[in-house]
Amino acid sequence: MADEVKSRTPLRAPLGFHPVKIDGAGRLKLPAKYLEYLQGLENHHLFATEYRGMARIFTNGSWERNLSKLDSDPGLKKRFAFRAESIGGDLDIDKEGRVTLPQLLRKELGLENEAVQIRFYEDVISIYSQEQYDAEKSRVKVATPADDERLISLGIDL
Repeated sequence: MADEVKSRTPLRAPLGFHPVKIDGAGRLKLPAKYLEYLQGLENHHLFATEYRGMARIFTNGSWERNLSKLDSDPGLKKRFAFRAESIGGDLDIDKEGRVTLPQLLRKELGLENEAVQIRFYEDVISIYSQEQYDAEKSRVKVATPADDERLISLGIDL
């Protein structure tokens, strides 16, 4: 009975930032909540690449969904896929819950032996260097007063 209830409960991606370290071999240990979520998905395919200066791990078919948005521009789609695959690749989760990021991706972004922050958002795990994380926090902090006013106008008045 408990298994039946669990199987009917919709999956919810994990929230929040998680500090992790990428070791010298390029391995990143995924938090337990990430592993639990990923194991509950039908599509277990993971693809890692760089996009807009940040390493990203596409999950649950999100890479294919994003590529399909470019169907109306086959040349751009081909170039975008080539660029992504030239430094990225498929990932597997090992028995310890780690993924090994592709070597060229790590080299290009300087991700070996680095402490990073990871965030799971819309079927993509973004890997923020500490510098990227701090810059984004500062950017959001500046926008907070205007954002709060807008949120209240949209009915989020907690």
